[in-house]
Amino acid sequence: MSPAQDASNGAKVVVAMSGGVDSSVAALLLHEQGYEIIGVSMQVWDYRQHGGCDSRATCCAPSDFMDARQVAARVGVPYYVFDFEELFRHEVIDRFVESYHAGVTPNPCVDCNNRVKFLALRERARRMGFYSVATGHYAQIERSEAGWHLKRGQDGEKDQSYFLYGLRQEELPHTLFPVGGMTKAQVRELAREFGLKTAEKPESQDVCFVSGSVGEFVTRIGGRKSQGGAIVNSQGEILGSHEGIQNFTVGQRRGLGVSGTAEPLYVLAIDRTSNKVTVGVRSELERESFSVQELNWVSPALATAGGPQEPIEVVAQLRYRNPGVRATVRTCADGSAEVRFLNEWTPVTPGQACVFYDKSNTEVLGGGRILSHPVGSGLQWGHRQGLGRTACS
Repeated sequence: MSPAQDASNGAKVVVAMSGGVDSSVAALLLHEQGYEIIGVSMQVWDYRQHGGCDSRATCCAPSDFMDARQVAARVGVPYYVFDFEELFRHEVIDRFVESYHAGVTPNPCVDCNNRVKFLALRERARRMGFYSVATGHYAQIERSEAGWHLKRGQDGEKDQSYFLYGLRQEELPHTLFPVGGMTKAQVRELAREFGLKTAEKPESQDVCFVSGSVGEFVTRIGGRKSQGGAIVNSQGEILGSHEGIQNFTVGQRRGLGVSGTAEPLYVLAIDRTSNKVTVGVRSELERESFSVQELNWVSPALATAGGPQEPIEVVAQLRYRNPGVRATVRTCADGSAEVRFLNEWTPVTPGQACVFYDKSNTEVLGGGRILSHPVGSGLQWGHRQGLGRTACS
């Protein structure tokens, strides 16, 4: 658990309770350690009013609130529901939809953490006299003489530090991750021992507010009629057609609507102006470098310096569930960062989070969003040769 607050000092903590087993055990642990806590669920998306169903989405389901309320009663702490639906619609849903319409792939879990859980919830908690926020994330916070450090969770299979790179130095002392030093199996066992009804509750899906396919959700919620276009290869030859660029993401292999090729094809680029989707073989995805924007530097030294002014070696994680690859990163004059792969590469998807870890791959140094370059700029995704230029060049 994060040592940010000492229960012996009467620390008051708001625990974000989703109705799942992780946040349930987080509340249990803090209460048993003597913290003064309240449990809070956030009403962020009434998916029943937007074509959702209980079997496909778990965001703000009535059953989740009921589970959280019953857990809070079992633990013996007050429980509230905060309405953040309007904020969530603006900061998460609208950004999610607009990103797909722009031909880039968003990461709504990052937006939810940065703009709702650790911003709006923290502000609401402070107005109630509670100055720390706890969640069921699998991540760890440690303190040194230099400052506060965000590290991966003990359970490598469940580690969620990738989504938390937006936390700032001033926020870390007031953030607690009670289950971060535990494995999922240990969390479930503790929930069983204490008789929590969420002990066997299954995991929620990655994008909890989406019911059906992402493409269908974007079309329905965005209120725009899908515009079809051509699917072409890197030479511009038409291979097929599609019903909307929101159905594609760079690096995607399945569901392209193109068959009969000698090698598997991947999405190389998405042009929102012409609605053209370019596909090619995996080697055409390779590139030497790329740019990252909307940066936040978490580690004490880099937060103070505004990021590395000269290239430093890091492990760059470009997707959740990805182990990361070795790369160098340096900040640029325009506020972005240049990332260069070292010995190996991984597909680069515009809009996704790129999180930088130290060389031991345990501490979050910082992160940001992968920049999407205009088609024809010479920086578009594609062949390795000639694509080394970034904002720092």
